[in-house]
Amino acid sequence: MENKEKLESLARIVSGAHNIVITSHRHPDGDAVASACAWFHYLRSLQSKKVKVVLEDFAASLSFIAEGCPVSSPVDSAAILEKADLLICTDMNSLSRASETMQQALGSFKAAKILFDHHLNPAEDEFDLVFSKNDISSASEVVYYVLKALCKSAEEQQGLFGGLCGRALMAGMTTDSNNFANSVYPSTLQMAGELLAFGVDRDEIIQFLYNSCRENRVRAISHILCENLEIRDDGLAVIKVSSECWHRFGLEEGELEGLVNIPLSIAKVKMSIYLREDTSPEGTIRVSIRSKKGVSANAVARDFFHGGGHEQAAGGKLLIPQDIPDFAHSNLILKQIKL
Repeated sequence: MENKEKLESLARIVSGAHNIVITSHRHPDGDAVASACAWFHYLRSLQSKKVKVVLEDFAASLSFIAEGCPVSSPVDSAAILEKADLLICTDMNSLSRASETMQQALGSFKAAKILFDHHLNPAEDEFDLVFSKNDISSASEVVYYVLKALCKSAEEQQGLFGGLCGRALMAGMTTDSNNFANSVYPSTLQMAGELLAFGVDRDEIIQFLYNSCRENRVRAISHILCENLEIRDDGLAVIKVSSECWHRFGLEEGELEGLVNIPLSIAKVKMSIYLREDTSPEGTIRVSIRSKKGVSANAVARDFFHGGGHEQAAGGKLLIPQDIPDFAHSNLILKQIKL
């Protein structure tokens, strides 16, 4: 999927590095965790490199993806990056998408930087080498085909993808495609088939991702859909989750993953927007957007929520008080969106 010259450049950079740091975007989802951990497994098992993965806290439901891959906190990022001679970033089209704690350290990092991503408009000037495709399911899929090409034999591929690396990549691709509901391409199905042939247990992954939730999640979603879902006549569905609601149900990070997709099952709904009041001192509202074909989630994220993404899946944020006075006034922005 990548040209020979580019892969040879990647192989040279990796071969010459001794102390490698891998990171991804703030609030890492399954694809971010998986693509980062996949690189860890490759570099440790086939390259014998010193490797650190630095990520923010991620949902406990995704912890199985990081099995065998120790993850460090961004709090120690400056000290970790000071010793590194290569930085690998996954599932983020710009260094600005890293955690606030990481951004200063990343900005001052002088050694080689490599990006593996699938979002629009990667900031190519920030990196020495960029592997990025839009017509692909996930960063995990990008990483899969690159690592496959770097393996020197079928035996190396089997050893790498038949273990924790393959399980992580299958999980990352599964979460970002909403279990093959969107962003599915021929290469996506090829990847899935090959990973199954390598021995990845997809049933186990589905059990971890979708059948191991806490009761809190089900009760919270039931309440939110009954009380906090608005469906406008023009086909825009809006879900709002305040910090009070979040704490009332004792929710943990990642437990409402997939909630934004549910309104799209309604025939009249063209777009679904999920707003979650964050409890961080910066005063932000996290925004997730999903849409049906023909309606651009990316454009809405870009124009109204300081964000972006793909045509049918995007995200962003609202700033308090810069954009709106508080969470209760989110309609000031929502009413400007016309479908």
